[in-house]
Amino acid sequence: MVLYPVLSELVYRTARMFAPSKSWLGTVEAAKTWKQTEPLKGKVVWMHCASLGEFEMGKPILEGFLNNNPQWSGVVTFFSPSGYEPRKSYSRATVHYLPVDAPSEVSKWLKYCNPSLAVFVRYDLWPNHIAGLKRLNVPTVVVGMSAPKMPWYLNPMLPFIRGTFKSAVSTWGMVDDRDAATMSAAGVHSVVLGNPKYDYAASLTALTASEKFERWRDLQEKPILVVGSAHEMDAVVLAQANHSAYSVWIVPHDLKEVSKLSDAFNGKVNDSLKDEPQSTNVLLIPEFGVLRSLYMLADAVIVGGGFGKATHNVLEATVQGKVVACGPHWQKIPENESLVAEGLLVPGAQHTDWSTYLERACQGDFVQKEKEARNWVLAQSGACEKMIEALEQAVEL
Repeated sequence: MVLYPVLSELVYRTARMFAPSKSWLGTVEAAKTWKQTEPLKGKVVWMHCASLGEFEMGKPILEGFLNNNPQWSGVVTFFSPSGYEPRKSYSRATVHYLPVDAPSEVSKWLKYCNPSLAVFVRYDLWPNHIAGLKRLNVPTVVVGMSAPKMPWYLNPMLPFIRGTFKSAVSTWGMVDDRDAATMSAAGVHSVVLGNPKYDYAASLTALTASEKFERWRDLQEKPILVVGSAHEMDAVVLAQANHSAYSVWIVPHDLKEVSKLSDAFNGKVNDSLKDEPQSTNVLLIPEFGVLRSLYMLADAVIVGGGFGKATHNVLEATVQGKVVACGPHWQKIPENESLVAEGLLVPGAQHTDWSTYLERACQGDFVQKEKEARNWVLAQSGACEKMIEALEQAVEL
């Protein structure tokens, strides 16, 4: 932690001068209303999430902690607009973007936030933020973390950053024994607390779709294929697959890619924001917060991201009784290995694999597995209680 603070401050100050207003940095800078606000008072638990998926994992943990300790208040930060925008009005906590990891910003943020406990969900840990929490002796807990390989900030080649993380984080809550073994090899003691994704997924069983999308469903003449958290490459591959037997409903992961998703289907799409419900071959749904409930309307599901870094959350669909298809990059997500082994996730490396999946789904090949899917997810839940207990132990409650 010698060069990093200096370099991060220099990069931040330079980038701030040139960042376009619609860029990520411009968006974060414009949202800093907390700088004009009095510091928070009382006991504050600060939970940071990279994006929406991490928030949904952490939400039952945060709410359970606050329910047990009503004298505390909550603050939630997001790195990504795809998390901040749909949850900025979250009623149980004050919501902000995570300030840039520059020492000047971290110092101001921690003075405003005044946390008595910091919780990081899964990943997205930043050195200056962690160092700031360490200086203030704030108990810091990581939950739902998977570690298929050593995290960069624990690399022995970065001794100062490594030392900061090892001394600052009081509890490393890992998903399973293999993750704990990775941390042990890195010289860090951790505890296996389980995967909060299962608890989050279990909470979705009572979801109902909006009247608007039920009307869309009722007007379709074909089965519905929901493509959730879709990226451009997902749409390109699907457009090459034989999807003609389905009404394809595409929910973008990033609203900035809507036009690219449309282009993959030569612009022959309907838009849920612009068009009235009608029979359609392809429906684009550029709306935040609706995907989870759409899975219950689906006859087949593809979850996007698998042609990029990693497949997005599959359990949201699995708990609705769906056997899901995805792209080739699914191994980084801890629960996916079990889902594949159980026959509840069907990876594909090319469009012909997705054509085969869609044909099998149309023929009813997955009906028996669909009956098993929800019960399998429910059987894995229960990690959140352990995590709430870990938070309370961190602050000696």
